[in-house]
Amino acid sequence: MEITFLIIGSFVSLIGLNLCIPENPNGKFEADLIEKRWTDNNLLRIFYGISNIVGSLFVLGTVGYLTFAVKWWYVLVYIGGFILAKLIAFIMRQILSPFEKMANGMYANVVVQRFVGSILIIVGIVLTLIL
Repeated sequence: MEITFLIIGSFVSLIGLNLCIPENPNGKFEADLIEKRWTDNNLLRIFYGISNIVGSLFVLGTVGYLTFAVKWWYVLVYIGGFILAKLIAFIMRQILSPFEKMANGMYANVVVQRFVGSILIIVGIVLTLIL
């Protein structure tokens, strides 16, 4: 397995993980409210939960493998990659804002961001497995 493809795939999954986290400017109360009411569709909740768990394990496993088995400084690459993934996720939130009108409900932005983030997580994992 090529290390470059492993890094690119895990970086795409890291962007998806960052995109799935909603911004909560009003603190814990708003975060709890969003988690309870963002969707009524149980299949979407299951898809979101499984993709986040698998994506987190994939990224942490990749960091662990590259740090301990290949070179120690890959952990520094992932710290920089995390900052870059935050920036790209912020830009993608701005790009996805027109698509929020397609989703119904009060938390349409959360639904769109989490769905696209979950798809990015799966794409990153599949890219790594294929290449």
